[in-house]
Amino acid sequence: MTGFAQLLCGWAVVTLESSGTGVGVVARSGNWPAALGSTTRELGPLISWDGSPAAPDALALEFALVRGLAVALLKTPSNARPGTCVAHLVAGERGMLDGATALGLYDSGAFRTALDDPGYPTDGWETQPKPLEHNGFDSAADAYVELEWLPALLGYTLAHLSGRGPAVELRVEHGTDAVAMLRALYGMLPRNSLRDLTFCTSDTPSSECAIITVTHDGHPPAAAGRRIVTPGDPGDESDPFVQLGRQIVGHRRAGLALPETLSTAQEIGHWCYRLHLRALGPDELDDDHLAEVITDPELSPDWFHDRAVATRAVQLAVGRPSVARALARMEHRPGVRKTFEKVLTERVMNDTRDRTHTVEVARQLGFDLTEVVADAARRRLEGGHGQLSATDAAVVWPRLHTDWVTGNPKRRRVIAGYLTRHRALREYALGSRDRALAHKALRAEVDDQGVPTGSSHLLHNAMYAQLGIVAQVAVDVACDGRDRYALEQILTCAPSDRLPALVAECARYPALDARDLMRALTLTRSDPAELAEALRPGWRDLRRALELPGSIEDLVVLDAAPARDETPRGGIRMPRKSFGRRNGKDWSPADLSALLRSPDDPIDFDIARETMSAALNSDPEYVVDRLVARTRSADGGPILRRLLAVTPPDQLPALVTACARHWDLSPATLLDALAALELPPAELADALTGGWPWLRNRLDLPPAVAALLALDATRAGNSAARDQDSRRGWQFWR
Repeated sequence: MTGFAQLLCGWAVVTLESSGTGVGVVARSGNWPAALGSTTRELGPLISWDGSPAAPDALALEFALVRGLAVALLKTPSNARPGTCVAHLVAGERGMLDGATALGLYDSGAFRTALDDPGYPTDGWETQPKPLEHNGFDSAADAYVELEWLPALLGYTLAHLSGRGPAVELRVEHGTDAVAMLRALYGMLPRNSLRDLTFCTSDTPSSECAIITVTHDGHPPAAAGRRIVTPGDPGDESDPFVQLGRQIVGHRRAGLALPETLSTAQEIGHWCYRLHLRALGPDELDDDHLAEVITDPELSPDWFHDRAVATRAVQLAVGRPSVARALARMEHRPGVRKTFEKVLTERVMNDTRDRTHTVEVARQLGFDLTEVVADAARRRLEGGHGQLSATDAAVVWPRLHTDWVTGNPKRRRVIAGYLTRHRALREYALGSRDRALAHKALRAEVDDQGVPTGSSHLLHNAMYAQLGIVAQVAVDVACDGRDRYALEQILTCAPSDRLPALVAECARYPALDARDLMRALTLTRSDPAELAEALRPGWRDLRRALELPGSIEDLVVLDAAPARDETPRGGIRMPRKSFGRRNGKDWSPADLSALLRSPDDPIDFDIARETMSAALNSDPEYVVDRLVARTRSADGGPILRRLLAVTPPDQLPALVTACARHWDLSPATLLDALAALELPPAELADALTGGWPWLRNRLDLPPAVAALLALDATRAGNSAARDQDSRRGWQFWR
């Protein structure tokens, strides 16, 4: 669109709506928007003058927002037909056409007040050219800047536009007075803030308006609650928006106009507030207010000519990025820049906190403090004052690494001390390929009381790059007389995908008690499946801590499947039965007693087996009680091995189970006796299965680990084939 759409309406002999005389549309541009309508009926109040016949010099200049479009219109009494009016409408998109455009069209005489063009009626009327920027508003504002009503008009208008006040009513002698007041309003406030301001210089607007006008011969609308502005009345001076209007007028008197970039009452108020702060002395401002002044885009660089102000500004910039950006945008004098550089240098040299922000501010202001940072880092390292930052560590590490590589023991002790005091150096040490250096760094990290070992990111990263050294440190801290808490925290820090490898690596060290390792693991992991997964890679080394006979140790595997309820239950002991007669012979407890004598006494294997079979069939509890009581003597182990050897194979599992459930019998004695039988893995596992839940719980292991132990003959280690009935190889006859 090259121009605004326009339409002219009034009384004429011929109109576009009919060939007869009457009020109608007489001219319309081809781009007139259909949304507004093109007939008097559709246009409605936009082209009519409500109320009594207007005076010949009356006018209604209006800017309205109708059906999503902006409309500027002027209605004047018709000279051709009293009681009617000539209405000239200009329409455009919101934002392109506003109240300032309406005033500019009026001042330039672009609005038609008569229908005397011989080309009417026409629907091909030319478009209204877009007016150039109108500069008459500033002169109008300057002309009225001393009048009392101006602050009230500014304040009430801003309050209404921000949704915190009612509409405004101008009480004037004539409509032209209202036009003059509107010119002053648009000259005082930024145009962006008034884009949606609607107004009318009469008391009968075509739609709801923010500002209406009531003249001396007019009739005020019935709606109440409007804020009234009248010449000579300063308005409500306690109203904060009127006070804001007074500030705007005061700044205008001082030659300061509001920037056109401001678009809301809040932004205007903030601008005035910053201007007020700039008027104060810097020593009267606290840090928050000083930061607000510095970030003001209109602040002059001359404001920093005082050294004290420049010093405070750069100190604020270190902790407030907005201040740093504001200082970087300005062109400062050489003396001010010298002050900035000196303050930043002193801060880098003396600040014991992180210097990263200071260096970044220096970079933004165009200062290279590389050498200053290096000198400060070396001073802090050698003087022992404060912690090194990441920047400091990057500066001093190359020299420290070179000294370490030389192998000088004294120098290495000094560097190890640096690693203990400065955590920032440990990350660089862990990146080294030198295992001794990495070990020193990890040990310093674990021993650091100020670092939670379980959540150390350095230790976590080392699990992937230096797992072997992590395991060595874990063994060291577990064996140097400290409590087991450090070992537990190292395992806590291990990621799930690295924990099995770490446990296996630790298990390789004989100095570390495998029970301590498993106990620490159960304090960090509770899920059985996760425990089993963590223990499995190092299980061959860990199970040696069980101190089981080799043949039984080979059977023990990890199984996270839920175990059956194997809790021993009490009951009524059945009455003892006599051994009775078997195989043509009467058997009695005395026969069993013969087997419990000295292991050096010779026995007949077949008779002994018959005796055990009869005893177990008649009273197994009696057999177990006698057997357990006998094992308390010095030669109890050999006696137990003899009785297990002569027990029939089908009764051996039951006897082992009963012995395992007897708390007075040592598991080691039972397992040694059973292993001495040299049974094949399958038979050995079968014999142990029934009593295994009781045996594994007495192996001095954490309960969570003991619950994972299971027997599996298929995973037993390869060994030489044993005689199927190797127990017969025993020499029973002497």
